[in-house]
Amino acid sequence: MSDYIFLWGNSQSNLTLQANIVSALRHKDIPWNRIEKMVLVSRNNRIYCFHSKKSAIHDKELSRKFFDKKFAEKLFKRMNTDYAKHWKFFDVMWKTDYSRLSDKDLMKHLTKAIDNWSLIIGYFRATQTTSTHYLDEKLKKIFGDKDTSLLMLSPELDSANREIISWQNLVKCHYSGKKLLNHARKYPWVVAFHLTYKDVIDTLRHRFEYDRKNLLWRDVRKEKEELKKKQKQILKNKPHLKPVVDIVQKLALSRMQIKSCWAGTDFYLMPLINEISKRTGESVQSISKYYLIEEIKMLLDGRLLSEQEKQNRKLCFVGLLKDGKEIYESGDEAEKLAKKELKDLYEVKETSEIKGDTANPGNVVGIARILESNNVEQTRGLRASFKKGEILITQMTQPSIMDIAGRASAIVTDEGGMLSHAAIISREFDIPCIVGTHFATTLIKDGEMIEVDANKGTVRKIKKIR
Repeated sequence: MSDYIFLWGNSQSNLTLQANIVSALRHKDIPWNRIEKMVLVSRNNRIYCFHSKKSAIHDKELSRKFFDKKFAEKLFKRMNTDYAKHWKFFDVMWKTDYSRLSDKDLMKHLTKAIDNWSLIIGYFRATQTTSTHYLDEKLKKIFGDKDTSLLMLSPELDSANREIISWQNLVKCHYSGKKLLNHARKYPWVVAFHLTYKDVIDTLRHRFEYDRKNLLWRDVRKEKEELKKKQKQILKNKPHLKPVVDIVQKLALSRMQIKSCWAGTDFYLMPLINEISKRTGESVQSISKYYLIEEIKMLLDGRLLSEQEKQNRKLCFVGLLKDGKEIYESGDEAEKLAKKELKDLYEVKETSEIKGDTANPGNVVGIARILESNNVEQTRGLRASFKKGEILITQMTQPSIMDIAGRASAIVTDEGGMLSHAAIISREFDIPCIVGTHFATTLIKDGEMIEVDANKGTVRKIKKIR
């Protein structure tokens, strides 16, 4: 029996893997970073993160502290201060001419960006399903699933809402690569795990061309006003619970701010990584996907990873936090380490029914479409082929796929809790959503007919149709 539970999955660089471990080692003053054990397994940069059960219990108990108003207010104040610092440094990065910096100063910028990144990850853990357990439990017990889903939506515009408004205005204009790049600068998470500005413009151009003909226009501000009225009615006879609802809504807003800082780091690192590539002869793709931060320093000293090592890391790369130490392995040794730590979680067992947590209730039957989170090419293909009424199955939803999610009849994710992006947008679109299935993207095949019963929190295979 494994000592771990699944936490999240995503397509990201090995620097992301390292930043998660560094976060727990450097920022222990953030309560959710007091992690006993954590293992992250990457195959072709598709990362799965597992925390020990003991760490999950710690986070679950920590969620009681959100009922303490002083604790919550202190946390939100610190979060907002660190978000502001993060964006201030993004502005510095945008204005920096890296070609004029020494190798030493290049590393200072990179190290600062990764340290900021690792700090923000600690806050992300505060919004995950175990970390909000008792808040979710209290609201569901009193209001039920449907009303709780509405109360968990913030009536204020979050970062994703502002991006939608900005994008809709952009689509009205003539195509401009410069305008698309400026949009990415303001909302960089829409192009997470892109490697060059060309990749960024290509993705946004593809989205722009599709949305010029097919955009589902939304009056986001009107939606928020209507939401406020519904929430006021729900709380009418239980005004004493408004402080709890306020905390949940602030956490939901914070999660989007976290995502903007975390995923935005990829975008703002592009010119820095490009400069390192020019100086060393190593490809941008290899640096971005496979190198750890201390190896980038060695790269600037002329020591490149071997082609064999890069191939090993593509096949399997593992980061382990245990006994206060970080361990990294690649290739066969990584597989051995993953198998030793994860035990029965190492291999996913076939099953016709998958369980998760209800983020928004409802029941639908439809065709499953699989999307690997942050898979750039796959997202472009799915944007063109995804049909209204199909069911989106992904590791975690990203703000960059709102147009796809808007056509879905239901959403199912590997990771996530009540405050995840998938949970939030499923409530906005009022479609069934199940989060925290752990391995839906592995167990369900593209084209399978499935039933999503978000009233019970189950996904059931019916038959394969193509």
